Amino acid sequence: MPQIETREVYLPVQMRALPLTSVDKEARTVDVVFSTGASVMRARWEDWTRIPYEETLVISAAAINMERLAAGGPVLDSHRSWSTDTQVAVVERAWIEGDKALARIRFPSESTDELSDTLWRKVSEGIVRNISIGYSIDKVRIIEAEKRGDVEQWIVERWTPHEISFVPVPADPGAQVRGARSDGGERSFPAVITTTQEQSMPDNVRTTPEDPANEAQRSAAPAAAPAPVDTRALTEEATRAERTRVSEITALARRHGMSDDFLQRHIDGGASAVEFGRHVLDELATRARATDTVAVRVTQDEGDTRRAAVENAVLHRANPGATQLTAAAREYRGMTLLEMGRTYIEDTRGTRLRGLGKLELASVLMGFETRAGMMSTSDFPLLLANVAAKRLRDGYGTAVQTWKPFSRQSNVPDFKDRTIVMLTGLPEFKKVREGGEYTYATFGEDQTKYAIGTYGRIVAITRQSLINDDLGAFDRIPTLFGRAAAEFESDTVWNLLINNQTLSDGKALFHADHGNLAAAGAAPSETTLEAADIAMGAQVDAAGKPLNLRGKYLAVSRKHKVAAQKLLTSVQATKTGDVNVYQNSMELIVEDRLYVPGGNSPWHVIGDPAQWDTLEYAYLEGSEGLYTEQRVGFEVDGIELKARLDFGASVIDYKAFYKNPGN
Repeated sequence: MPQIETREVYLPVQMRALPLTSVDKEARTVDVVFSTGASVMRARWEDWTRIPYEETLVISAAAINMERLAAGGPVLDSHRSWSTDTQVAVVERAWIEGDKALARIRFPSESTDELSDTLWRKVSEGIVRNISIGYSIDKVRIIEAEKRGDVEQWIVERWTPHEISFVPVPADPGAQVRGARSDGGERSFPAVITTTQEQSMPDNVRTTPEDPANEAQRSAAPAAAPAPVDTRALTEEATRAERTRVSEITALARRHGMSDDFLQRHIDGGASAVEFGRHVLDELATRARATDTVAVRVTQDEGDTRRAAVENAVLHRANPGATQLTAAAREYRGMTLLEMGRTYIEDTRGTRLRGLGKLELASVLMGFETRAGMMSTSDFPLLLANVAAKRLRDGYGTAVQTWKPFSRQSNVPDFKDRTIVMLTGLPEFKKVREGGEYTYATFGEDQTKYAIGTYGRIVAITRQSLINDDLGAFDRIPTLFGRAAAEFESDTVWNLLINNQTLSDGKALFHADHGNLAAAGAAPSETTLEAADIAMGAQVDAAGKPLNLRGKYLAVSRKHKVAAQKLLTSVQATKTGDVNVYQNSMELIVEDRLYVPGGNSPWHVIGDPAQWDTLEYAYLEGSEGLYTEQRVGFEVDGIELKARLDFGASVIDYKAFYKNPGN
């Protein structure tokens, strides 16, 4: 009898590639078969050892949890899930027909999103033909390899589709598998793992050892050569039998109103249809609901393992201190970029690239040249572009931006002028007499307008960088490029204060009529801070009522940093005159853009944006922050990496700002 063991493990989102089926250009929809349950080869890692296995998905209503996908599941570009701008469409419907799982995908209307429009045109014209699904495994039965040379069989009896992606490069026809998440993360989901280990017995005679006659007969008979075993045929037969069992059990469960927990528990237990019928009768008599143990396991797709390993190896070589080398990436340790590319293509494509010179090899790796019998290798430059894009986003995300604490974010759907309504008068509460009516309040309103703009540049990583093994092209250049985007945002915002933006009333932000500009410049001190505090406290609304504004931030250049720190730091006072009245009263912001070499360096007291309008910045909805795209170069022999920023900012009201011209 087989040994059955249930153990706790972790499984991540998996990927499979499949072709498209039909396109409706008028409705901008496309129907896809996102799973046929076909067997695919995968691999997992144990103690730095790669162990292959064959995975088969069960296709049935009980096996597939459609809730996430059917409820408007996302459709992504190449499994990129780090930002909403990579969602190109949405799943409108998901269903099962026979042994196939299908979904209807709807693209947005025209001229709403550049990425979605471009991809829709490619899909409708038949240029992009391949999709890949991301799914988590909930319950799986493992049939371990019986002898050397065989592979484990994973029969997935319950799974959950999470997303559908359009992929630029089709999967290996033999495996039809695409890798895990492109941002490098691993999200795990609950699963039940049941392992079956077959006990080996003689292939030629299967008798009972306790029977002396049989024992004597076996001793006397000459040993026959074991018949050859067709492992794949046995696996296919086992898969068909398993699907039939699950289908029959599911029909019984639905007919008699059994719960999903009850159904899945007996599927996992290996019950036959007859045995399950007896359990149904017992359940109908007792109506006792059983619970199931939930456990998880981590596995990884073979193709993605190698792709992620190369990316990790490049990142580690470029910046060893910031990137830890993974176990899978150790295979590429010490290799040059050309050697990594050669090994990667030979391992994943089965194409031999030996005997090529550096120039020829670089051309093939970058997709500029193909040879007889070679498959497309354009995923390698995309791999390198992913490395550069990651470093670009890292550079953008780690740049210091001192303006965000006193600003608020409010994204916009387009590039039109955004109108901000400022509440300049607070309503007065009035007494309501017994039986009387409430009266309507009115607000004094003022408006300011601003619009976002598109900014960006393209950086090229050339074929020469690959040949010269120039790691700076994949690390320092993209990092500096990303930081430049963050610095552009900072320049935009701080220049509003430095250049004294003109507001909707036609006057400059800092103006004597606004009561927020010191008459004479001086360094931060108890006296000058007191003057700022008094001026901010004197601000009133349109009805002349005080707003009780207080400074929350003290923004200075490095020239006034020491004086400001002393003002805001607590001291041990021995007499009343030594008490620091401004200790911990504000947060210090040190911004070098406020420094004026050889002249007066201004400093500012800024209020809390949650108390009163200060400054607003915005990105285009769906493209918050830095957006990157990459392609194999057309104008240059290399990879073109485009960074785009849809950004704008404006001061909303002057009342929570105060400026001292400094000294």
